[in-house]
Amino acid sequence: MQVKRYEVSSMNEALTKIKADMGPEAIILSAKKMNGMGRPGIEVMAARDENVQLPKRNVVSSLPPDNSRLMESNEDVYKFFKNEINELKEIIRSQEKERSLNRELAELKETMDRFFDILGARKGKYDRNINQKVYYQLLACGFSRASACSIVEAIVPRIALQDQVSFEEIAGIIEGYIAKTIPAENGKFKEEKRIKAYVGATGVGKTTTLAKLAARYSLIKKKSVGLVTIDTFRIAATEQLRTYAKIMGIRMEVASTKESFQKSLQLLSDKDIILIDTPGRSRVDDGGFSLVDAVIQNSGIETNLLVSTTASEDNLNDIIKKYSAFNYDNLIVTKIDETSRFGILYDVINRARKPVSYLTCGQNIPQDIEEVTPQKVASLMVRNVVH
Repeated sequence: MQVKRYEVSSMNEALTKIKADMGPEAIILSAKKMNGMGRPGIEVMAARDENVQLPKRNVVSSLPPDNSRLMESNEDVYKFFKNEINELKEIIRSQEKERSLNRELAELKETMDRFFDILGARKGKYDRNINQKVYYQLLACGFSRASACSIVEAIVPRIALQDQVSFEEIAGIIEGYIAKTIPAENGKFKEEKRIKAYVGATGVGKTTTLAKLAARYSLIKKKSVGLVTIDTFRIAATEQLRTYAKIMGIRMEVASTKESFQKSLQLLSDKDIILIDTPGRSRVDDGGFSLVDAVIQNSGIETNLLVSTTASEDNLNDIIKKYSAFNYDNLIVTKIDETSRFGILYDVINRARKPVSYLTCGQNIPQDIEEVTPQKVASLMVRNVVH
């Protein structure tokens, strides 16, 4: 039997070479993808047995004494070729995906080339190479393509005014531009609202964030603090908050109805600040939250929506859309220690049109939370740091 190995870029190329080298009677033994530093390829093993003779027509007389062995042999052959066919299908799918991706990249590059050409014609003096680098750097920071384009277009006039500009200076220009687009928190309004509710999706970090804020108000700002939880859906959350309250010496009330919630507020009426923990609102479950809705709709309560940097863009957009009906006052961005790309927040904040009041970055109480300004949020997006 003659066996030969081929390294090719496609199965069509392999079949052509095998037929030319070994003739139409050759068979493919195996085919698998090669992983290397060069271009993607396929390793194909082919064979030809020049001495193969056709079996006699008398099938019965040619059967071996033990028919079960023949069946096992046929089953093994079937499994072998089934695996080979599946591998070939996977190779074909992979090549089709690669061709599709290459087409998309080519179309994207053509679109961006047109964008930068038009931008240059509109804005006059500019360095196309620098602007392309800025655009792709914004993408690397997590900004969407649309946002990156709008930011580059906005800062081009500032860059064009300077003969030479460093990327550090460009980063500063971008920070300044983004900071102006972020709504600023009204400090006076925040002080007037002594009752504050914290809402958001399950797992976003509401209970831990509330504990951090309770510690800041009581230990650092020397305020008398009361806690109310209406998260009776999770016993663990109630007990977790109760433990925090006990450690800090803060009174805590549990409410499961509108009546008991109002009673809890009356019991804590002597407190400077009242913080309210709420159950997570699932993306798919809109029922069972009448008490949360009642709390949010109370005009005397400041509502803070928590969003996590670890959530997907679709998830964040869905959360912003669902909670927009409640007219929440502020955003709190959580878990910034669990990612390094914050550009996604640009679209979220601009869609919400609400100020960001705090960033959280861990489980430590009370230190892993920071009050922020639009400038600090912009710095986080562009430089991955808060300063």
